[in-house]
Amino acid sequence: MLLGKPELSKVIVENVIKPKNGTIQTVSKSPRFTDSGEAIQGSVAKISCQFVDSELAKLIHKSGADTSELMTYPLELVGNEQDLTGIDASNLIGSEIRLDDAKVMLKWEQNRNGGGWRGLKLVLSVSETKNESEKNNG
Repeated sequence: MLLGKPELSKVIVENVIKPKNGTIQTVSKSPRFTDSGEAIQGSVAKISCQFVDSELAKLIHKSGADTSELMTYPLELVGNEQDLTGIDASNLIGSEIRLDDAKVMLKWEQNRNGGGWRGLKLVLSVSETKNESEKNNG
């Protein structure tokens, strides 16, 4: 059997339990780059976030404990550039986002030795979500 060369950046991990909702803690927009490696001004390739499990945060908060020590998880918002550009990063912080449609994928972690696939991240397409809601409302 010939499996070919897998593209690890596109691998979807199915056997992971993910939170239903996440509360966004930090946000940063990543630009697209030219072939020569220069950032394209005003472009957005993806939006990288860190989030906490909303249900766990609510439970901890209700008990009176500090939620700032909760472990955060990586979330990438992807989609067509027009949708990504229209997202205001400052409005995302503190907001709760549904993660039902997010895919669990491998995460590349850069280090001084070059880096490697060392973790997991959630990836959510904002364009697909938008199109699905338009179909349901139409």
